[in-house]
Amino acid sequence: MTKPDHPALVALMSARWDDAFGYLHHVSEKTLGQDRAQRLLDVCGDRRLVQAEIHDTVDALYAVGTRDAGQLALAWGMLTCNPRIPATLHRVLPQLQHALDAADLDADLDVDVRERLRIWWAAGAGDYVKVTRSMFAVAIAVLAGEIEKESALEPAHAFEADVEKWLRTTYPGGPTLTVMTAAKATKLNAGNKQFNAILDKALPLVCARNLAEAQKRLGYEFPHAAAALTALFRDLREGEPIKLRNTILLGPPGCGKSRLVRKWAQAVSGGQQHVHRVDAAASGNDSHFGGVSKSWSSTEASVPARAVLASMTANPMIMIDELDKGSPRGGLNGTLWESLAGMTDRETASRVRDPSLDAELNLGAVNFLCTANEVSHLPDYLKDRFRIVRVPAPRLVDLPLLAASIVDAMLLEEGDEWAGSVAPFAPDELRVMGKAWAAGGFSMRKLQKIVAATLEARDACSMRH
Repeated sequence: MTKPDHPALVALMSARWDDAFGYLHHVSEKTLGQDRAQRLLDVCGDRRLVQAEIHDTVDALYAVGTRDAGQLALAWGMLTCNPRIPATLHRVLPQLQHALDAADLDADLDVDVRERLRIWWAAGAGDYVKVTRSMFAVAIAVLAGEIEKESALEPAHAFEADVEKWLRTTYPGGPTLTVMTAAKATKLNAGNKQFNAILDKALPLVCARNLAEAQKRLGYEFPHAAAALTALFRDLREGEPIKLRNTILLGPPGCGKSRLVRKWAQAVSGGQQHVHRVDAAASGNDSHFGGVSKSWSSTEASVPARAVLASMTANPMIMIDELDKGSPRGGLNGTLWESLAGMTDRETASRVRDPSLDAELNLGAVNFLCTANEVSHLPDYLKDRFRIVRVPAPRLVDLPLLAASIVDAMLLEEGDEWAGSVAPFAPDELRVMGKAWAAGGFSMRKLQKIVAATLEARDACSMRH
């Protein structure tokens, strides 16, 4: 019987996590070097520390840039897979499938390996999130009949949503809130007549829906932001109005913070959550964010009031990009930071006076989700009102999954233009992409261009042959 020569396929056949670790440490020692190999041994008794060391090891192996090192990186990445966190499997599953499809195995062994890989795909789809064993032990337990066996499984990115449930409306009959009451408002002037549409009107509150599906989708698309996603989802309850704690997503430029905000809002609401974007860098000084007095000819309602009117909902999302780029010194209308303070304070958010409408507004249900590259110079009154959630820069270990999610987005945006170019990226493609991405500082914007160029090169190559 022909044995697999790919270290990841050998590791796949291990019965325990410790067995896979021992095998990979033995075959990788020369490539890793004595210092790194020893560090892995020194921390192998502490699961948290060894996981961090393995992540660094995977990055170091991918950085070597050779075929053998890339295969070892994939195999070590399998040791970071946790069936309780399906997104951790998404990083390795496409490459594992490619390695198996390219392997020349005897028929019986091929069946055995594919059977185990199908179990890993099932875990990536969230089928074993309640199992407290390593992925290697889960596969053995499923094969032994201790855990119900899955079959005919689709890849982890093929999530099927309950369309009827996703699209069902929360209104009429759902929760509502009156944002602008006539009793606390003066007569609207000619420039603000459009706000009669919400005057004394009970506006619907957009509710969270299909959160389990949404978390799977976003975990697949943003593997490097798993901790941030966990924090955001912790605020929500299925079927209840979306109310997020005031949050700043803190991370380096290009790590995908703004895209995460938009995708998250869409995913948790079935596309019903309105997102109003504000560029703090462009409007931080004399920003009109809090509204301009009705006594001025250039009067304008506050950003939250405009978001409520545009969405005709009581809990739209205000996304402030690069909050740290705002200015502490304002003009006649104050600063964005100062305006934001009153709107995000629990005691005052439900009775904010809009200077343009000359009305008291209940903005207590409005969501504020901001992005920033650093927060050290933000005023204390803002840091007291906002939770700060870190979004780390993606790493080489996240490349397979991030590249696959970018292709999925291209399919949605470009349609048939990309047909025939969506097979999993081969190890040699990932190596080339990884080098280019590292040179680009691991920016998500750069990676999108790299993926597009890789697909174009693949198409050009297939046309020549």
